Amino acid sequence: MSTHKEYALIAILATAAVVGVVPAFAADNPYLACPDCNDTSNIQQIPPIAITVTTDKPVYDHNSQIMITGHVANPYPGQDVAIKVTSPSGNVVTAAQVTLDNNGDFTKSVSTVGNLWFENGQYTITVQQGDEQARVNSAVFQLAGEAPAIPEFGPIAALVLAIAIVSIIAVSAKTGLRFMPKY
Repeated sequence: MSTHKEYALIAILATAAVVGVVPAFAADNPYLACPDCNDTSNIQQIPPIAITVTTDKPVYDHNSQIMITGHVANPYPGQDVAIKVTSPSGNVVTAAQVTLDNNGDFTKSVSTVGNLWFENGQYTITVQQGDEQARVNSAVFQLAGEAPAIPEFGPIAALVLAIAIVSIIAVSAKTGLRFMPKY
C-alpha cells in the first residue's frame, strides 16, 4: 500500500472515530436545539442580578472622591451591604457597611487620599448582602497619576531625633566628652 493511501485510510478512520465519539450536545439540550424556533414555551427567563454596583467614573487620580452606587433586588430586611475595595496587589484599602434606602439603593463616597492608595492600576469594589454567593457583585476602576510621596520620617520622628542630638551634645559638653566617670 502506498503512503498516500495509508494517510487517507488513517484520516478516514480518525474522522469516523471522532464523529462516533463526540456527542451532539445541542440535541440533548432543548434550549440549544432549535427544531421549531417559534416555540418559546420552554425558554427559561434569566433572573435579574440580585445586587449591582457601579462607580461614577472609570478612572480616578490620587486626590479624588469615588461615588459608589448600587441596588439590591429583594433585599434582606435589616441587613446592610458590605463594601470592600482592594488594590491591584490584593490589599484591602477600605471597607464599609452601608444601609439601604427604601428602594434597595445604596451610596458610599470613598476618598483616594491616603497611604493605602499608593498603587496605580485596577482596583476592585466588592459588594455583598448576607452570606449567599448570589448576593455578591463587583466593579472595577483605574487609579492613575502620580502617587503622593510617603515620607519615611514624620514630624514626630524628626522631633525625637533633634531632641536626642541636643541631649547628646549637652551631656558631652558637661562631662568633657568623658563617658566614664572619674573616681
